[in-house]
Amino acid sequence: MTGEKSPRGKIHPEMLVGVSAVVIGLCALGVSMYETSLMREEQRAAVMPILELGRSFNVSAGDPSKNRFALLAQNVGIGPARVLDFKVMVDGKPQQTWDATMRALTGSDERISHSMSVINGRTIPPDKTVRIFELKNMDFLEDVLEEGGRLEFEACYCSIFDECWTTKNTTFGVSQEAASCSPNDTSFKE
Repeated sequence: MTGEKSPRGKIHPEMLVGVSAVVIGLCALGVSMYETSLMREEQRAAVMPILELGRSFNVSAGDPSKNRFALLAQNVGIGPARVLDFKVMVDGKPQQTWDATMRALTGSDERISHSMSVINGRTIPPDKTVRIFELKNMDFLEDVLEEGGRLEFEACYCSIFDECWTTKNTTFGVSQEAASCSPNDTSFKE
């Protein structure tokens, strides 16, 4: 056999093309994975709910018929907010119903007329406001306003991607991330 041996260290063009193809393929895979993660983040941001809890009231000295008091939940985000747990507390003690809440807040044994909307298990679309509670008996308005600092309510809500947050009426729209949302013994029943 009279074949020539290739000298050590000599680079063959075929080998160079093969190594280049592998490096280019790995770079393309890295870029593709990075773009995919960016797209997922954009999708999450495109449907992120932001739930704000608060109160709204009007006290009219001239015309008491215009007096109003309501507790609200508003989705100011750009995706639906699935409210999976809701809690109401007076002086840090969980309340189960609005009747119990108003009695604890005002100290009255009398049933206080009100209207309400169930929020537990509800999906709130973007730019939608839900009146969770509205006081109908304005004889108690002054008591409710005076004692309103003792009242706290919070919601645990999730996006369609099951990313969850909690927010309270005392945090002014600032939400905290939550691992998940599930009702328990202290959850509101109405």
